[in-house]
Amino acid sequence: MFEIKKKIVISDMDGTLLRSDKTISQKTIETVNELRKKNIDFTIATGRIYPVVLETVKIMNIKKPLILCNGALLQDPITEEVYFSKLLEDDIVHKILKTADESGCYFYYYTKDSICAKELKYTAKYYYEMNKTIKQEKKINIYLSSNLVNERKSNIYKVVVLEENVEKLKQVKQEMKKYDEYIDIVSSYWNNIEIVAKDVSKGAGVKFFAEKFDYEIENIMCIGDEENDESMLKVAGFPVAMGNASENMKKIAKYVTSSNDNEGMSEAILKFAEL
Repeated sequence: MFEIKKKIVISDMDGTLLRSDKTISQKTIETVNELRKKNIDFTIATGRIYPVVLETVKIMNIKKPLILCNGALLQDPITEEVYFSKLLEDDIVHKILKTADESGCYFYYYTKDSICAKELKYTAKYYYEMNKTIKQEKKINIYLSSNLVNERKSNIYKVVVLEENVEKLKQVKQEMKKYDEYIDIVSSYWNNIEIVAKDVSKGAGVKFFAEKFDYEIENIMCIGDEENDESMLKVAGFPVAMGNASENMKKIAKYVTSSNDNEGMSEAILKFAEL
């Protein structure tokens, strides 16, 4: 008997699924809904945490598990069951935060359901403004402390350091490398570094996803635009780079689609459906 192979698209969010104004095109929504009828499903692999992606889950009607915090969490969007979880070691977190604090750079970190920062800037401010427009039960927990190093919360999945001065950011990244035995560092944008536990990545998350939910790796399309997407493009059967992706990402990809502001996601999914 002929068996229909399961296929799935695993997509980055910022710069990929999301347009520059942080919205998702109606064409992308319609394309994904149509392709589910052909046994092609859809989920996301993102640096964000569960509460932050709920609106995207709703819009895209995602039922498959989510790869969160750059692969540090694999969580069910319906039951909230956690299938995989890997925290940063607490003593290493203290050293990382101390290094970031002494550098003078802005930084924040994620727990499973909160963003913790010294002040409302960048991502923390974005989520603060978002909280004003969403229902109470969906609000994102924001914890602010002027002494984020010593008053830190436990169970930290990811630390993010942001700095507009690229050379200064490079210096901080170099300083963090003394903890290489315990951490991995990637960037999701030119002005940040993201620090997670050793061997945590979107690529590792995709491999675990495939094994856990019985997908052949060649039947998985991964699509992204930045350095933190590189690992999942390298393991995917059909790796796709956005038109707005870095040149390095485009070299890794089997297919380069249009930009996130020019229906690149829909174009790539339709290409994958032809295979």
